[in-house]
Amino acid sequence: MSAQEPEVHIEAPVRRWCDARAIPMPRRELSDEAALLIGAGHLSPAAREVVLNRFDTERAFPDIGGYSKLRRLSRIAEHEVPAPAADGTPPNPLQQARAAADAVRAADARRKLAGFRHAFTLNRLSFAAGVRAVRRARKDAVHLDLDERDALFDALCLTPLPVTPSAAAVAARTVARVAGPALRLAPQLAGWVDGHGAPDEGLLVFEDRYDVLLFVAGLVYDKVSYSRSVSAGEFDEQLGQLDLPTDLVQISADVVQLKSVWGQLRYAPGLADGTRAGELDKVWDELVDRVTALTHVGDLVDVADSKRPRRMSIESIDQQIHELVQRAGEREISTQSARRVAGQIMGARGDLPPALPDGARRALPGGGHGPAGPSAGAGGRDGARPGAALPGEAPKAWKPAPAQPRDQDAR
Repeated sequence: MSAQEPEVHIEAPVRRWCDARAIPMPRRELSDEAALLIGAGHLSPAAREVVLNRFDTERAFPDIGGYSKLRRLSRIAEHEVPAPAADGTPPNPLQQARAAADAVRAADARRKLAGFRHAFTLNRLSFAAGVRAVRRARKDAVHLDLDERDALFDALCLTPLPVTPSAAAVAARTVARVAGPALRLAPQLAGWVDGHGAPDEGLLVFEDRYDVLLFVAGLVYDKVSYSRSVSAGEFDEQLGQLDLPTDLVQISADVVQLKSVWGQLRYAPGLADGTRAGELDKVWDELVDRVTALTHVGDLVDVADSKRPRRMSIESIDQQIHELVQRAGEREISTQSARRVAGQIMGARGDLPPALPDGARRALPGGGHGPAGPSAGAGGRDGARPGAALPGEAPKAWKPAPAQPRDQDAR
């Protein structure tokens, strides 16, 4: 780093974000590539290798308009009917309207998920369908069986996604539509979904720390993959030592397995002793450190991208100046050719004036006198072109020819 450039201070408090289950940043979603790689962590090791091979060979996956919406739909589809009160008290009209709206939204979400599953798993453009095509895909290690596609779709429904800020507003609109105008003015509808209203727009809130870690890892992948500096090949030598798709799949697999083990220990309190919990905490710390290291790489790429416009502007100006200087010969040749052609045209028409002595200036058109002088009189008009102005006369104005009558019957 040069002495003129300030030192880059990078802070990636991944551990603090995971503990708080929130990231202070504007709302955004992961790309389809990052979602697929994170979803591959839920698959078997053999299926993970197939997904990575498809990435390496640039084999397309089905396009359903964004995989992040699958997690959003799955959250809505998981709605459960609330149990009746223990004392047998019937629900009030507001609770009934809320339950009816949630049931309608859940049914609609399940219908959409079924359609997306069919479009994903049975896509003939992305996955081999014929016998010969399947054999060739298996030979190239890029074929996913139908059950593996189903498992991948289920994994995509678990894509890390922050809590939707507009969920409360959607619920309020739905209930207002179902329950009628009497409930449209109820202010308590805004906090139905999360119990505390919509979260801050500048804060991404997640369900657990595992989603936070996977989301940060996916952001690093997107940041590096779509970087202008990386696309220009500025960091090929450095990034060649990293395999970001493989790293993201491995991180996802470890996080999924760690979450599963912690869930098993939670339901088996007798097994959650200090030794097992300490080993799992150590694994978690290693995963956080790994994602933090990748975050540093993404931050450095961000710094390079921020400086790239100014650097590219200077390089562009220098390149344009160099191109202008290189075309000097072409401009000189073109200028000489134009002068030569003009002289030839004037000589061919007989209008080429006699050469003047050095230092003499030629009179303006209409102010000079030819060899016959002003006494040429009418004789000078005999050899002039029709309509041309004589020396000392103003040029005649152009007048359009009178329009000829058209014979309408002759068409």
